[in-house]
Amino acid sequence: MIKFVSDYGVRIYSVLAALVPALLIVWPKVPWEAVMAASAALLGLGVAAATHEDTKTLKALAASPDEDETAN
Repeated sequence: MIKFVSDYGVRIYSVLAALVPALLIVWPKVPWEAVMAASAALLGLGVAAATHEDTKTLKALAASPDEDETAN
């Protein structure tokens, strides 16, 4: 499960972010405080996902070509 989240974290985040407006259409009487809390949580999650992707990119750039061939 952790590997799945690591590999597809940004996709999971985008689905969650897309669900917030859809849920407001389904349940229009949701208090605005709950919507703001969900939005703030999604912003924090987005930053975490972006940082994780940046870390993976930096590790891939720092790896030597020999390491990349042995990883497969």
